[in-house]
Amino acid sequence: MKNPFLAYLKEEKTEYITSTCSLNRAVLAKLPLYGVEDEIEGRCFKDVFCTQLVVDEIKANAPIYGVDLSGVEDYMLPRILDKALVSPDVKYNQLASRVANKFGDRLGLLLLTLKLGEKENRDARPEWTDEHWQYYNELETVIFVGGLASSMLGRRFKERIQNIFDMAGVKPYNIMLFDNGTYVGAMGCALKLMDDNTTSVVFDFGHTNTKRCVVTKGVSEIREFSALESEKSQFVDIVKDDEDPIVEALKLHKHIVKIIVETYKNQSKYFELSDKIIISIANYNAGGKLNSVHGGYAKLCELGEDYSKILAEDLSSYLHRKVKVKLVHDGTANALYFSEIEKAVCISLGTAFGVGFTDIDVK
Repeated sequence: MKNPFLAYLKEEKTEYITSTCSLNRAVLAKLPLYGVEDEIEGRCFKDVFCTQLVVDEIKANAPIYGVDLSGVEDYMLPRILDKALVSPDVKYNQLASRVANKFGDRLGLLLLTLKLGEKENRDARPEWTDEHWQYYNELETVIFVGGLASSMLGRRFKERIQNIFDMAGVKPYNIMLFDNGTYVGAMGCALKLMDDNTTSVVFDFGHTNTKRCVVTKGVSEIREFSALESEKSQFVDIVKDDEDPIVEALKLHKHIVKIIVETYKNQSKYFELSDKIIISIANYNAGGKLNSVHGGYAKLCELGEDYSKILAEDLSSYLHRKVKVKLVHDGTANALYFSEIEKAVCISLGTAFGVGFTDIDVK
């Protein structure tokens, strides 16, 4: 089964994922199963499931169950939800079950929509041809990663998804969960893109946080992995109409350079680091060229056509050694870790849906 979401870059002899793969713009024009939550019909996938919606649901329902969340920051709520699913405190447990069941059912409806590919939903996603829908129909495995897919919350989602497929009388996808998903993208990049017997700094620039780690790779396997403290992402908002896109792009670029230079210099005290810097980034890209339309990192296209070269030049100057930069779409980075699993899509559950395919051939 040829993957219609992948394209081939002849110059680098490598595959890359196109923006066509986005699940966020898919629409539930027709629900694949009625009687579960009919109110979400007509909405985009991104307006049905994301971290912010889960957070909003927790806050809206907490007073009903007498749960006091005052003083609790939003970013902590998904973690509290996960723990509350096994809490002996009835009010916390009931709140958690209500929220987890609701969004587990929604995930089930979204996956069932992809599996069935009914005409109304095909018409609402004009970028997809019959080949794209057929790919999801024949797909066997869905791998969930990200904070919302871990531990008890991920397990509850899996139960609800399987229940939705059972209600519809449709054979479900094989759902795989990955509990320690925080650095799965970095580990995927390290496994597939690092040279053997080297140590590299690997970065994951997302829309919420920037994750950093130092990886030592042996022969085709990770020998040592050290996670460093994450940095809060900055300057990744979409450029507003009254803002200068070049000015905003430079702010983001300088922030990226600062994080990489400081990390590289600090870790070079302890390791002999490779001159290859691998970066997972929340943007579609091919051969170092970012997508100029989607996401907060798109503004970097204002600085030039090949951002990987621009970044490498500045980093080389600050580090006083010539370095190479490899940019990888974050969804693809996640999928690289699961490359041995056939007929599978890797979906990250977070700020939005991230997508990667395990059959991609990245060099």
